[in-house]
Amino acid sequence: MLTIEITSVNIAYSKGAVSGVNINFISNHDQRTINLNGYVPLTFEEYTPIANDVVALQSAVKDKVLATLTETEAE
Repeated sequence: MLTIEITSVNIAYSKGAVSGVNINFISNHDQRTINLNGYVPLTFEEYTPIANDVVALQSAVKDKVLATLTETEAE
């Protein structure tokens, strides 16, 4: 099983307004055969309802990473 650890949350601004949120993470497989790290961008609207819920943030990261991994070249 992959575990996801949120390492930081960075708010991005454009012209004085929030333009998005980057969720930085690290992830490891139980046997350490897979290691992932990076960030996933969320809109402020996606981030706001889950801002204080670490489990929900981890789920959002997982969903975004899976979507990226399963994209096809045609997309």
